[in-house]
Amino acid sequence: MTTGNAGLKVQGREIAENTARAMWMREYIPEALPPEILQRIGGRKNSSSAFGERMRMRLADLLAAPESFTPDYTKRYTELSRYAGDLTPHQAYAMTNLFGLDSARGYKELPSDKKFSFPDDDRPQFEYQVGWHFFVGNVFDTQGREYGIQLMFWRYALLPPKMAEEAGLTDLENQIVEVHLAVSSAGRRHYRIRPVIVAGTTGLIDFSTEPYRYSVGKHCISSQSKDSLFPLRLQAWGVDNHEEVPAEISIDITVSQTKGYVLNGDEGMLPSCGGVGTLYYSVPNLRVDTNLSRISIEGEEISLAGGKFWYDNQWGTGFMPSGSPRSEVLRAAGMLEDKPGVGWDWMEVQFDNDTELALSSIHTKEQKEFVMQTGPLPPGIMTAPAVGSFIQQNGSYFPIKAMMKVTDWVQSFVTDGPYLTTRAWYPNRVEITVETAEVPEGCRRFVMIPIVLTGQHGFFAAGAEYSEGAVRIESPDGKRIGSGFLENVSYADACRQNLRLAGIPDTPENAELFAKPVIPGELKAAAAAFLMKPENAAKLAAELANCRGL
Repeated sequence: MTTGNAGLKVQGREIAENTARAMWMREYIPEALPPEILQRIGGRKNSSSAFGERMRMRLADLLAAPESFTPDYTKRYTELSRYAGDLTPHQAYAMTNLFGLDSARGYKELPSDKKFSFPDDDRPQFEYQVGWHFFVGNVFDTQGREYGIQLMFWRYALLPPKMAEEAGLTDLENQIVEVHLAVSSAGRRHYRIRPVIVAGTTGLIDFSTEPYRYSVGKHCISSQSKDSLFPLRLQAWGVDNHEEVPAEISIDITVSQTKGYVLNGDEGMLPSCGGVGTLYYSVPNLRVDTNLSRISIEGEEISLAGGKFWYDNQWGTGFMPSGSPRSEVLRAAGMLEDKPGVGWDWMEVQFDNDTELALSSIHTKEQKEFVMQTGPLPPGIMTAPAVGSFIQQNGSYFPIKAMMKVTDWVQSFVTDGPYLTTRAWYPNRVEITVETAEVPEGCRRFVMIPIVLTGQHGFFAAGAEYSEGAVRIESPDGKRIGSGFLENVSYADACRQNLRLAGIPDTPENAELFAKPVIPGELKAAAAAFLMKPENAAKLAAELANCRGL
């Protein structure tokens, strides 16, 4: 394969579609692409056979070196190897999300201490397994109409860095980036493009500094200053295919910083334990420059009169898919408790008085009866604890605790190409009670109400569905006091959809094989005996003492 057309014939229509959407084209037109990109698309590194070879290399490494105090994934990896022939980038990416807890091995480990430096830490951290740059905002046009906007670049390193280097890949070539873009028009509907999936081997992913510029084709996050991230320009385009007539949406928005960086968790570690977890910070109260900003929906160019954005940057190793600690004693301790799969609710609020807060509620066994629900009736009232930060008008912030109460639900019926309807129920009205007394009285109790009634659902490219959308913030007596975003993840079972996207038959047998494994009793017993040894008990205590943000 030496030409772009030849590569596309082998890899199929999906490659062409994602290339076109990355370059803001409705249809794939080779002549419209830069010659160097066309050459990269048809090159050996980007071929389906090369993606298959690299996947088989990764699976062989996992099979050859099983980890202690980790479930036996021999059958799982052997079965994956059967289907790791010629793979599209999307199939390879989806396949990595079917790996087990040992999938964290080889990626850069999280530190036990981290000194953040900006704008250096705004860059994509390619050496870690996963990371995302995430922007959400509530904006208003000149007629007073409200819109919610989400733009996210979600990045995944297909191979651990050393293995990628051995395969002849640069850091950029080793990445998969999926672009998410959504616009909600208050009282009308939620527009969302299908995730744009781009492999670094296409040459379409680029990052540079001075000034900062992170791009996936024409989708771009670019600084308007050489010395700092902000002011920052957000540019994205796409087509919503959820209704009979496709609808184009686009954004071109410039935001300016008014407050500093907020380090989430324990000084930016959420968590960092045994080399796995995430590093995470936010920048609230980004003001829209109305002279340089506009959005477009279905051909209507919309001028903006104001609005605020929120920026999150989070990255790490051992997160989606879940990975085990690099410490043997921590892995053994993890075998003693059967934890639920990763899932969470995230709430961001920007009050009209120029204070903000963010809250996260990680799913526990107590949420079991509320997640993975697909019946005709919604779940009942769900309550759960949440933690986060409150940001004062001067930019200083402090940790807070709260209780969330879900009083209304919305069922997802979204279908988008290869992503099929889940019929899962998602929170659609949330009451928050902040328990931390230092938070001002007017910000302690409020209600989050979506600006559209039909749900704001979308898919990660590996198959997981999520809900992400703008909400208005009301006091308990119904007075509007701010704007925000509500995010709900892992309310739908993603395993069988993940299988289909990876090119693996969606059978009950495969669904069982690739489900979260039950920890065998003998493995639990072995872990308990291992940790009873005085030297291991002491080592565990020391390791836990170094953990941050748990």
